[in-house]
Amino acid sequence: MTTNKSVVVSAPANTMLMGEHAVLFGHNALVCALTSRIYIEAHKRTDGHIVIDSKMGHFSCALADLDMHLSKNSPLSFVLESLAITSPKHGVGLVIVSDFEHTLGLGSSAAVTVATIGAMELLTKGYFDPQAVMQLGIKVIRQVQGNGSGADVAASALGGVVKFKAKPVSADKVSLGELTWRNAPTLRLVYCGYKTPTPKVIASVALASEKDPEFFQNCYEKMGACVESSIVALHQGHWQKFARTMDHYQDLMRDIGVSDEAIESIIKLGLSQANGQTSKGLDDEVLFGAKISGSGLGDCVLLLGSQAIDWPHQQICVQIDPQGLREEAGLPDQTNTLREIM
Repeated sequence: MTTNKSVVVSAPANTMLMGEHAVLFGHNALVCALTSRIYIEAHKRTDGHIVIDSKMGHFSCALADLDMHLSKNSPLSFVLESLAITSPKHGVGLVIVSDFEHTLGLGSSAAVTVATIGAMELLTKGYFDPQAVMQLGIKVIRQVQGNGSGADVAASALGGVVKFKAKPVSADKVSLGELTWRNAPTLRLVYCGYKTPTPKVIASVALASEKDPEFFQNCYEKMGACVESSIVALHQGHWQKFARTMDHYQDLMRDIGVSDEAIESIIKLGLSQANGQTSKGLDDEVLFGAKISGSGLGDCVLLLGSQAIDWPHQQICVQIDPQGLREEAGLPDQTNTLREIM
């Protein structure tokens, strides 16, 4: 049923540093890859079938029937759409494992999309081009979700910190100096305990903006300016300035109505923790920044400069991964991986 040839690739998790909502209106976003990864092993099959083994379950269908499964609400929708867009000529088998959970806002849908397309490109062509994979991946995300900027796909494909524009799509890695990397403060993602689907949040914001379009346009302009300021801060290695830009962006997220009680509670706890840990003098500013990571109304909060907080839901310390999509020697030891959810 299978051939001896197989390939393994991985794509990193990701998170939005800045640019939510405004990226949908022509402004740049700042997104980064994280060190957690999704791995996919791909091999050709001789029976003309698509077979997927994942902790989400087992999937199998004839290659000729793949299109019939694309419109169905499946946990593997991003994988199936990614297979379809690469137009496989023969059957294929995929084994998918992940070392992170979906609830922490780590962009699992984008990561598995990038990994699937990358694996298929490597299997059929012998190489992959991360920029080309990114372009295909954005098409997949928009096809499955109905909207979305694709910034998370850019981070998983390219790695590092990426300046991204949705229309027309452009993505460039932000160069960070060695000193900037060395002095990078703690990044922590804290899960609210619930999440509102991104399309629903976007629709809610769109409805509110109809009542005062000038106000919302002004907010998006300010958000875009925040992103540009944050990139300057990174080039300068000025994390304090970056933190202040995060806080400003969070003010704007409040203004458009996507912050809520849980988000505000997490931010207050993070600030309290940062204040308690600092050994600076009274005249020194605490290095702390906080903002929603994602569309808002739940999901996650990104804290900069905070250690663990007293919060009943999941939280994780994250690190930026300079590498994006890459070929691997093999799958990782699955006994060390967390539950995989796309």
